Amino acid sequence: MAKIDIPTKRLIQLRPEDWVKAILMEEDLVIAEMDPEKNPKVESRLDSLFWVESKEGRIILNIEPQGYYESSLPARMLRYRSDVWEYTMSKGMGIPSIKQVVIFFYPYHDNRQHILEDKREDNSSIYFSYDVIKIWEMEKDYIIENELIGLYSLLPLMKVKKYETPDEIIEETVKAIETIEDGVLKGDILAAMSILSSEKYSSELVKKYVRREMLMNSPLFEEWVREEREEATINAKRDSIIEILIERF
Repeated sequence: MAKIDIPTKRLIQLRPEDWVKAILMEEDLVIAEMDPEKNPKVESRLDSLFWVESKEGRIILNIEPQGYYESSLPARMLRYRSDVWEYTMSKGMGIPSIKQVVIFFYPYHDNRQHILEDKREDNSSIYFSYDVIKIWEMEKDYIIENELIGLYSLLPLMKVKKYETPDEIIEETVKAIETIEDGVLKGDILAAMSILSSEKYSSELVKKYVRREMLMNSPLFEEWVREEREEATINAKRDSIIEILIERF
């Protein structure tokens, strides 16, 4: 299985405003990225943090793309919330409201446990939960109609319409991506779509509509290929060591 961490995280970096709008379902928003590396004093693995101002006030939005199965995910999300508050409190900003959203791209990554609860009948009890977005339950029309370009790569993973064939899904997605005017952004969105779609559809189908030359202007594609090659080299070396050990012992 190809690693999807690089494309999923990069998608949010490319067009963060599209992701924030898709999650909050609002238009009039003021968005400012918050550097997760500054949270907290101890190193954290937070992916994306944003200050968001809307009609309802100012909040911190924490978006976590989840590209693998993790049984302890709720505990990690609780730690992230604590990390952010540790930072804001140490800077004299108090305890701002935080909305945490985990994004699942494939059903088999969802551990289906998104609540932590300690039911003690005293002041040390806790109830914690976060929002979950399942890409396969999202409507494609909403994304296209609102021109949320940053999510175009995910169109093939979204809810399938009645009688819609895999060929039609990939073809229509490529057509939507081709409307993007920025060549580099178009290449990255197309590369991310190719990587993510290969988990659900055959690579032959994706290659039918996405030619290699269409990805040549994509820094994301080059980074992903480089990482895959490095991992393949590491695995090959590990296998060689194992073979030597087996022969000797």
